[in-house]
This record gives sequence, structure tokens and C-alpha cells, in this order.
Amino acid sequence: MQPERTLVVVDICGKTCGLPLEDVQEIVPMASLFRPPTIPSLLEGFLNLRGTALPVLPLGRLFGLHERPLELHTPLVILRGAGHPIALLVDKVSRILSVTSDALLPAGEDHSFNNCAEAEVVVDGRMIHLLSPERLLIEKQRRCVMEFQAMEQQRLQDLEKERA
Repeated sequence: MQPERTLVVVDICGKTCGLPLEDVQEIVPMASLFRPPTIPSLLEGFLNLRGTALPVLPLGRLFGLHERPLELHTPLVILRGAGHPIALLVDKVSRILSVTSDALLPAGEDHSFNNCAEAEVVVDGRMIHLLSPERLLIEKQRRCVMEFQAMEQQRLQDLEKERA
């Protein structure tokens, strides 16, 4: 029996992608986001999730796709991170899917930005691109996001001190 991979399947501007379930912390509905005036275009804003400033990365924008307008029920997929969780803005979370490892096909290098698609699988006639959370951003983008996240986290802490 082949080992299974469990994926959270999401829709991004008409494309179907999967994220490894073990990398997903939780899924939350759209909330009010804070947008500092100098925020890079890469980010939609910051989500205050229980006192933690999470950068919100719209995957459609990252991949250069035509973005859909944000709605009340637009989901945010919160990824676990080594001290730096991030929220991915997607159009829809459609299901949790288990696939056998032998069903995963290697993704072509030219099929994704920064080789962030580590594999592909066809399910019910639809191609699902398995995304690697570690490869969504290049190092320069990652450093930029972390700097802005640190500034936003400090702002949240200062606001909390003022309230006390």
C-alpha cells in the first residue's frame, strides 16, 4: 500500500491547488485587514489573529492571475511556519483530499512560479497543483514580509500597552 498525502484543496482564480494538510494550521473567514501605507504590493494586509500579526498573501496576485474581489466569506488559509505563520488568501477551500504518493506526478519546472508546485495530480478530471509553502516566496520577498510583520507585531503590542 502506497503512503497517502492529505491535501487541503483550494481554488485560486480558476486554478485548483493543494496544500499539504500538515502545513495548514487553520482556515478562517475574511476579516478586517490592516494596510500600512508602505506595504509592498505582494501583500493584501495584515490579519490580527489572537494578537499575532499575520501577513496576508493573495496567491492570485503572487501568480499573476486575475484576482476576484474580496467577499465576506473569502477564506484565509493560515499556514504553520517556523516562527512566522502566514495567511494565504484564496477564492475557495473546496475539500480535504487524500491521494496516494504514486498518484503524484512531478511538476514541470516551467509550470509554476519559483517552482512552488512540487507535484501534480489529476482527480475527477481536474489537475491539482500541489504547492510547497516553503517555495511560495523567494528569499528577498520572505525577508521583506518578515520585516513588515515585525513592524506590525510591534504596532499591535504598542496598542495593547496603551489599552492596559
